[in-house]
Amino acid sequence: MAKVMIEAAINGNAMRDSNPHIAYSPREIAEDAIAACRAGAALIHPHVRDPISGEWSHEVAYYAEVFRRVREHCGALLFPTLPPAKDARKRYGHFVELSKDPASKPDLGALDMGSLNYLSWNAATRTLRSGLYENSVEHLRDALALLKECGIKRSTLQVFDATFLRTILLFLEQGILTEPLMIKFYFGGPELPMGLPPTLKSLEAYLDLLKGVRCNWFVATLGGDVMPMAPIAVAMGGHVRVGLEDYQYTRDGQFSNAQIGGASRCDNRRHGPSGREPPKRRAGCSKSDTEKRGTGFQPVMVSWPDQHGRTDLNCSLQSCRSLEVARRTGRTSQALD
Repeated sequence: MAKVMIEAAINGNAMRDSNPHIAYSPREIAEDAIAACRAGAALIHPHVRDPISGEWSHEVAYYAEVFRRVREHCGALLFPTLPPAKDARKRYGHFVELSKDPASKPDLGALDMGSLNYLSWNAATRTLRSGLYENSVEHLRDALALLKECGIKRSTLQVFDATFLRTILLFLEQGILTEPLMIKFYFGGPELPMGLPPTLKSLEAYLDLLKGVRCNWFVATLGGDVMPMAPIAVAMGGHVRVGLEDYQYTRDGQFSNAQIGGASRCDNRRHGPSGREPPKRRAGCSKSDTEKRGTGFQPVMVSWPDQHGRTDLNCSLQSCRSLEVARRTGRTSQALD
């Protein structure tokens, strides 16, 4: 039976004026991460922030506190974000420092596998803003080498458009990367219209490039609701990234990460992009039952040993009716290792 992973991107750089559930302090971030893990997340991706202002921070002590607190309660894989810098040693300095202590060492590296115009669109004012986000091939090579020095064997590879994915495949051909890969397909939602839109055809275009490659891939929608893509991805053998970093649900219920994670575990319900009620438990399920199983899910475990010896990671198996269609097309996810 296929195993499905949920990643929770806890907070990103979003501020509380967009959603009051955005966590700032290390304690808040850790508590939110633990709640997301209990709701089904197997991977946790936080951004540490100034505890008072909420401004973006890369303070190693903050990350160490978050990771230690989370690991006291759950076994999710943890990895931090990246500051903007062209020098890999400067940009990944917090990975180096965190890796010196097993209690704070990241479980995964992280690389955005290319460069792009980062677009932001305000439909109400018809305002388009952009910024150049640069990640050269040389920088990516240096980053992977540095992560290897830190003892971090596997990285999550972010794909914003097809060039990012083709770079990954060329790195694989050169031996810089090895299978199995872990790839995040970042689709552009209405607020961040970058790369491909979140549609079945977009996902198929990426998967056509990945034929024959052992890979665990995730879908994410930046600046939009990922829920319409979740059952499609699961049916095709993939996994799902959710969380308030990617979309804050400002006008759609201002959900918490635990609510979003629980909703992503629901059986084949399609969630529209707006006008929804907050996620609710199915009638007849007690709260404890829902927390253990998720609505319409059976709990399963993913086995991926890490440097802490943790192999049992909470995740969920989706009962998606179109799974048989995906099997017939041959698009099913490979094993983790």
